[in-house]
Amino acid sequence: MAKLILKFKDKVLKEYPVTSEVIKIGRLRGNNIVIDNPAVSKHHASIKMKDGRHMLTDHDSTNGTFVNEKKIKDIVLTDGDKITIGKHTLIYKSEKEHPLTAKPLFADFGDVTMILDTKQQKDLLAKQKHETGGTGAQVKQAKLIIIKSDSQEEYTIKKDVVVIGKSHTADVVLKGFLVPPMAATIRKEDDSFYISGYGGSVVSAKN
Repeated sequence: MAKLILKFKDKVLKEYPVTSEVIKIGRLRGNNIVIDNPAVSKHHASIKMKDGRHMLTDHDSTNGTFVNEKKIKDIVLTDGDKITIGKHTLIYKSEKEHPLTAKPLFADFGDVTMILDTKQQKDLLAKQKHETGGTGAQVKQAKLIIIKSDSQEEYTIKKDVVVIGKSHTADVVLKGFLVPPMAATIRKEDDSFYISGYGGSVVSAKN
């Protein structure tokens, strides 16, 4: 089931399953997704099912609707698209997601390889348990490993939704000729992490 994740800055506000033929987005009550902010028009935009895919349409809103930082009128959504409406963000998630189970997952952009490894996640949890003596609440985290031709960097995933790409607005900024502005997203749900590519970016299991 596709869903929309509503965010304000770094905070996830709510998740909306996309189950209706039409999802209306706007400031007024009566919309399926109500964003109570003066920068949002009364009936700002909508998402409709067309030929088995979800299409986002801007309804001549005052401040416009943006997808991956580009102003749009109509656009077919792909997994991980970042929709900006006023000061809020909606992350579109299609039905296809990659749960992190036994195998690490990776995305390869030629000069940059990105790996989210469950082994790193387990090691971090073991370290937290040792440091706390096995008591107290523990937050499940994972590590993102960025492998370049001449170096390697690690990022601890602390947020519920992390955006990765070349854009300066991404949470993890990658540099590389083949890296798109928005490459992928990592989402934490309960005790699991999910990674999915933007547009044509591909993530898959690695032995």
